Amino acid sequence: MKTIILLLTVCLFANNANAQNMNSFYFDVYSANNLAESGKVDSAILKYENAFKNVQYVPVKFLKKVLKLSKTTRDKERIKQYSKRIKIQNKGTDPYLIATIDSLIKVDQKVRKGKSARISRYAWDCDRDPECNKQTAKYKKSKRAFEHWRKTDSLNTYFLLDLFEKHGFIGEELVGFWGYNLVIVILLHFDVDTSNTVLEPVLTKALNEGKIQPVDFADILDRHLTRDLTKQKYWLCPDAKKKKFAFTENEIPQILKLRESIGIYGSTLKLEKNWAGYWKNINTLAY
Repeated sequence: MKTIILLLTVCLFANNANAQNMNSFYFDVYSANNLAESGKVDSAILKYENAFKNVQYVPVKFLKKVLKLSKTTRDKERIKQYSKRIKIQNKGTDPYLIATIDSLIKVDQKVRKGKSARISRYAWDCDRDPECNKQTAKYKKSKRAFEHWRKTDSLNTYFLLDLFEKHGFIGEELVGFWGYNLVIVILLHFDVDTSNTVLEPVLTKALNEGKIQPVDFADILDRHLTRDLTKQKYWLCPDAKKKKFAFTENEIPQILKLRESIGIYGSTLKLEKNWAGYWKNINTLAY
């Protein structure tokens, strides 16, 4: 019993240490971004590179930041170094997983195109309208198409989760920059997980390990919450409603602090009512 408790304690400590390390990394790249925007290019490059030393894998988006800065200083050695590194990382390291993700995204996109997609849209709109007649033949036909759409998304996600069991979270390191973004798209479409009970533990582990970027982590969780018309957690998923959102201007500093706790620094959030009378959550990100 004592051995089990000791092992659990060690695992918890390691997870916390990983989470803190990744959060520090994102704070450092945010600081580097600020230096670059203030014209301190050399200091920004050094700040980025010091941050890179503290993590096992550096996402391509940050390598591109240094490449861009190196071009402004005409640093040929760095330009060559980062161009080569970006090219290699863009390819990924696991051809099987790359091909598998390519196949899954084709299935994902197939239900979103053509006649079937157009038919299913009616049920989606009707379900959100309390005055819409849900007994019509048009609605029932649309609902069947919509349920097929949702089932396809769920099967894709559970197939991914099985792959995660075998390979760990499939991040950029395994499938490259493009493949990683396709994984995020598939996870975003898992809309039946409206309470995030399935994905949040998986994504939290991936976040702590640096395999998913904080903005993608928050966006996925927030999107799924909005599908059930409930309150978002980080308020990063774009949305528009007739009623004002479930947060006030006074709560925005708390929301921004919550974002910082997962590595999203320098973001802003505001409420805005558009010309059609819909409230929108407007976000800006620093990097």
